[in-house]
Amino acid sequence: MLLALALAFTTAVRGSDLPAAVCVVSPRVEALSQGDARGEVPLPLPELVVIEPLQEIRIERGGRMVWRREARASQPIQGPLAWPVDPIAPEEEVLLRLRPRLAPDGAFAHVELIGARADRMRAAEALVASLGNAASAWGAAIEAALVAGDVPLAWALLFHPRVPADPELQALRAEVIQRGCGD
Repeated sequence: MLLALALAFTTAVRGSDLPAAVCVVSPRVEALSQGDARGEVPLPLPELVVIEPLQEIRIERGGRMVWRREARASQPIQGPLAWPVDPIAPEEEVLLRLRPRLAPDGAFAHVELIGARADRMRAAEALVASLGNAASAWGAAIEAALVAGDVPLAWALLFHPRVPADPELQALRAEVIQRGCGD
């Protein structure tokens, strides 16, 4: 059941500067009408999982670029990628600009990440701390989040760096990544 629930919740994002499309699996985002995407981040250090190899990633805060990584000629950027800058604060808006491999300069998908309310972030961090190394606890928490319709939390847990190296959880992650956005 967990796998069936998980596979129903991925999103493709199309950038608005020049045509660029990426499949963002984590953090969980929703496509907006103008082609960009937005998503709530329940944990301050989201793991970034994008299906396509990327040429460039930019992170902007308050309209200023605070971090940038460009791929080397023979080595595209592939994830999962740990959040590389200061944690996202409650209700803070952060813009990710993602340029797929082989896309022209200026062709970015835009993903706006918004920190959850402070109480929600504290609760999510407390949940992660309570799960320890028990794969069954992580699986149950992910399933409970999915059943409750809290896909942002489910994805934050599924792709969290502390997820135990349990075959079932690793298989779920691999399947979600493999299926991507179901194009």
